[in-house]
Amino acid sequence: MLKPKHKKLIIFICLIFFIILVPSHGYPDSAVPTVRVKVFDDISTLHIEGKDIQLIDTYKNLYLFRNPGISYIIVSAAKNGIMVNKALFPARMVTLIFSGGMVRINGKSLRGHLEIVNIDNKHLIVVNEINLESYVAGLVNAEMPHNWPIEALKAQAVVARTYALWQKEKHLDQYFDMDTGFMDQVYLGADAEDNKGWEAVNATRGQIITYGGKPILAMYHSSCGGETENSEDAIGYKYPYLRAVKCNFCRIAPNFNWKYALRFKALADRLIVKGYNLSGVYGFEILKRSRTQRVMTARVITNRGNIDLDGVTLRGVIGYDKLRSTLFWAQVKDNEIFFHGRGFGHGVGMCQWGAYGMAKKGYNYRQIIHYYYQHVDIERMY
Repeated sequence: MLKPKHKKLIIFICLIFFIILVPSHGYPDSAVPTVRVKVFDDISTLHIEGKDIQLIDTYKNLYLFRNPGISYIIVSAAKNGIMVNKALFPARMVTLIFSGGMVRINGKSLRGHLEIVNIDNKHLIVVNEINLESYVAGLVNAEMPHNWPIEALKAQAVVARTYALWQKEKHLDQYFDMDTGFMDQVYLGADAEDNKGWEAVNATRGQIITYGGKPILAMYHSSCGGETENSEDAIGYKYPYLRAVKCNFCRIAPNFNWKYALRFKALADRLIVKGYNLSGVYGFEILKRSRTQRVMTARVITNRGNIDLDGVTLRGVIGYDKLRSTLFWAQVKDNEIFFHGRGFGHGVGMCQWGAYGMAKKGYNYRQIIHYYYQHVDIERMY
């Protein structure tokens, strides 16, 4: 029979063992999935700085280049290979190995597994395979200001994690799951990480949004302008969890109301750049709106006939930062179009400024998520 003081000693030792050997989040890193992110696209030259840099031919698994210690190298695309400093190596794809947990490429700090691919003898792409939690930590502060309420950042972390897993499942047969631009999720690498971002990530570790037990397409946008959009009216496919909801929380958003003026000649020039055959624009009108009043079809009247564009395509022609959403109205006067609208982005799913407004009013991240995504569950996957 153990004496009480011996029992206390054993319990104390077990507690210390648990604290030291078990990660603070309660799950080993091996349980965390990875995602593949294209961090550089169509770039001719890479400036790489790190410790103990090595390059391996990915297909042949052969070492091509080794440089122990702190090193700086220049990698560029070449005919039938990759140039490292001034040496040519006949490899189309190389794996970048380094120590210290981090490397800098063209000024961006990156973790994880990195591969460099020569795509056309002139340009390179860089794919970063990274632990999902580190990926989310590198984008939370890129998608939301770090000084926003923690509950908004938690909601963003869960939404971003879910979106990444949905994209990974969709792109199983492709070389990367996501880009780093605003058309997917803005990922800035380790440079964007901070304590508050990691607080949001760790507090929601492994949590994703599901519908029918599977990750949802967790779309989100900057501000909705007062009401979010049904998915079928924005992207052409109906998801039962992406339903339009009234949003009175984003009125503080800087782009809740906006204006933009565009002359006919400038619109003609932009259409020509996009490949349309015309030389002049003579009119503009809106043909169809969704239930939430977003523009679904607009008509541009040109010297070569009418061009009917959906709202998303029109934004791409004019510029996503100019025509900030499809929730707009237009007046034509003296060969110029005067747009005035509300919101910023496609309007589907979570309104980020709405999440900010909800968090300021005391809503927690779960309530925010359930407000913008209908009939969903929040589950911990690891």
